[in-house]
Amino acid sequence: MILDISPRVGTGAVVWPGDTPFALDVAWSPGSGDSVTVSKLTLSPHTGAHADAPLHVGAGKGDAASLPLDAYWGPCRVLDWRADAARDQAVTTGALEARRAELAGAERLLFRTLERPLTTFPDAFPHFPRDAAAWLASLKGLRLVGIDTFSVDAPDSKELLAHHAFFAGGVAILEGLDLSAAAPGDWELCALPLKLQHADASPVRAALRRPD
Repeated sequence: MILDISPRVGTGAVVWPGDTPFALDVAWSPGSGDSVTVSKLTLSPHTGAHADAPLHVGAGKGDAASLPLDAYWGPCRVLDWRADAARDQAVTTGALEARRAELAGAERLLFRTLERPLTTFPDAFPHFPRDAAAWLASLKGLRLVGIDTFSVDAPDSKELLAHHAFFAGGVAILEGLDLSAAAPGDWELCALPLKLQHADASPVRAALRRPD
């Protein structure tokens, strides 16, 4: 079974306040006498499920095209963090240490913090404080961290310290996932970014499959 963990992207897709809204315009169509349908897309690369690049936060010159594909494809572990996130409004270092056994040996960690995907942009959402991101980035063998909110940082963050901590530790970032149907446990993740040169992020089609 393959489980799609990407939210639908279309007109009205929630984006960061002030970011580029999604638009699809049909340039050619059989209805206009053309032999094919060809569309034009306008969107932020942070729309829906997406991979951030270091360029996004000034953590290096790495763009979306330079993101290592092997970080986004391989064994992963889904963690149900809803109760902790509701209590702390964040993924805290204390909660991570208390649940250290669940993280052991994981190369990729996906944190479910919400009951269902967000349909509007809220004033606050679960995120990683800098110390929690640094704690995770220090875990041996960790390649990627994903979350079901719009950012690994708080929505009012200007310094984006969680992004910096993850990138400094060589940990890839996925945001905007839909984990509402993903049971906790071990899966195989495939969420490849597009080879977008000079782009600060890339949309992904993120999916999980139970390992054989």
